[in-house]
Amino acid sequence: MWLTHIVRRGLDRDPEALALRDSRRDVSWRRLDRDVRALASRLRHDILPGSRVLVLSGNRVEVLETYVACAAAGMVAVPVNPALTDPELGAIVESVEPSAAVVEAGFVARLGDLFPGLPLMDIADVAALPDEEPESVRAEGGGPTDPVLILHTSATTGRAKGVVVDQRSLQVNALSWLADVGPRPGTVFLNAGPLFHGSVVIALDHLAAGGTVCVLDRFTPQGCLAALQRWEVEQAFLVPSMVRLLLEAKGLAGTDLTKLRLLLHGAAPMPEELARQAHELLGADLQTIFGITEGGGPVLTLRPHTAVGEPPVPGAVCVGLPMLGVGLRIIDGEGRDVPTGVIGEIQVAGDGLMQSYWKNPEATADVLRGGRLGTRDLGCLDADGRVWVVDRRNDLILRGGQNVYPAEIEHVLRQSPDVADVVVVPLPSRLWGQTPVAFVQPVSPERFDESDLLGRCVDGLAPYKRPSHFLPVESIPRNPAGKVLRARLRERASEIIVDREQTA
Repeated sequence: MWLTHIVRRGLDRDPEALALRDSRRDVSWRRLDRDVRALASRLRHDILPGSRVLVLSGNRVEVLETYVACAAAGMVAVPVNPALTDPELGAIVESVEPSAAVVEAGFVARLGDLFPGLPLMDIADVAALPDEEPESVRAEGGGPTDPVLILHTSATTGRAKGVVVDQRSLQVNALSWLADVGPRPGTVFLNAGPLFHGSVVIALDHLAAGGTVCVLDRFTPQGCLAALQRWEVEQAFLVPSMVRLLLEAKGLAGTDLTKLRLLLHGAAPMPEELARQAHELLGADLQTIFGITEGGGPVLTLRPHTAVGEPPVPGAVCVGLPMLGVGLRIIDGEGRDVPTGVIGEIQVAGDGLMQSYWKNPEATADVLRGGRLGTRDLGCLDADGRVWVVDRRNDLILRGGQNVYPAEIEHVLRQSPDVADVVVVPLPSRLWGQTPVAFVQPVSPERFDESDLLGRCVDGLAPYKRPSHFLPVESIPRNPAGKVLRARLRERASEIIVDREQTA
């Protein structure tokens, strides 16, 4: 219904206008309509409506075509991260029981060896499928509550959970995006993140606006700069680590970014200084997006040029106001609304929420209660009703019975001109229960100064908040969506510190 309506709308507005493009193909709305009908017909010929279709591919325009075609055929697309190990991939396949898979050529042999009975189709063949009659598929597409995607979480703790997304969720998100971001028909948008991730809804939002979605195969600083210039991109969504790399790229000075008007960013806090540099060097306005896959994607936003003042809590980051159609509460452990400036868990509500976690009613009941989603993010409201995010609830450090927020420590350490990036994680402590450990990425190896970092913490933090260790790293590990792999850092901290104690 919704996804097929997007295609029909673009086709009616201007069939020859550009809908999708990547390094291999330009796809007009007429061509997108043809490809979607052809693939939907092929899928319906081979498998039953309601079936799951695994999608295993790097970024390319055919991935988006496949998602729309699955919806048109009444099937559920299941995007998979190509970087998953065989056991991780096997767990997803065992859970969703796909009836077919649309796969990039490089992964055909791998899937064939792992699941010999699974019908496979090369995703590059979508453009070569035979044409279908114009009305053969358009009447299909399902109703508003029919699932269209199962998006798997990044599994920062435990096994990845499949987030079931229906047509209504995509529709509500697109309407809120139109209201709060406002892309116009023809707006050229760059998708630099992975299309298997929940942020793919932003690309679908731009399609719904009648824009052109440019798909970057994979992010590299120079490749992204080249795409921004070559495709005359007007809006882009990047995570802060990508922004930092763009600003450090040697090719930035020679890149023409005069078309770039709006840089949307999310997935991690954007340091104030980095935001200032990005605005100056890229020449674009910046808009904060706070999203969660289980919430249907973007749910909060801070519009450009909004003056927010000092944070209510040191280290907190302002993510703005609820987007159109999103309800908001911040609650304490008893489910009561907290006063302004008091930290609690952020809850969101609305028709964009996920239906459930696939085949996981216990986990679903844990986060969906009374029509509201517990985000597991900690934050507070300021006097103007704007939301400030402090930390993930799972990242909270309990030291001697006192709450320690990693964001507060990270904020202090980022004030050092020698620190490019920093992440604070908990380490088990026999004496205190937990103690904070800081992983520091210096601007260069010779500029890691532990005594300076400790001095800054002594000056800016209460004793119980100060890290017990400062560990230098070449780079902070992140997943393809830009989120810090904190579980990996916790394991690494334990290994490093145990090794230090054994060799001391």
